[in-house]
Amino acid sequence: MRTSEERMDLIFQRTEEIQKEQQRKKQRWLEAGCVAACLVLVVSLGLVMPGLMDQAVDGSVMHNSGAASLIASQSQLGYIVVGIFSFFLGSITTALLFRVKEHRRKDTEKKS
Repeated sequence: MRTSEERMDLIFQRTEEIQKEQQRKKQRWLEAGCVAACLVLVVSLGLVMPGLMDQAVDGSVMHNSGAASLIASQSQLGYIVVGIFSFFLGSITTALLFRVKEHRRKDTEKKS
């Protein structure tokens, strides 16, 4: 037979486990949402950028003469911007996932 103190300890342990599991679920949804938002942003930017760059080539959008003068008159600028933006988002996502992995590893070490 268990004492009341042992029962209370078990209740507190189970409550802590449930709260940690709920926190992990929220974290997974947040991670998935961030990745999906980045993907949507890159795809939408990739779809919109060629149209914007065609306008720039036609002359309806004015550029500063000193800013990227080698590629400002070509429509490839849009693809370059999308590539740089995608690389930047990929780097941020990699760093974020690495930190999450380290955090989870520390949590499992604390449990052991």
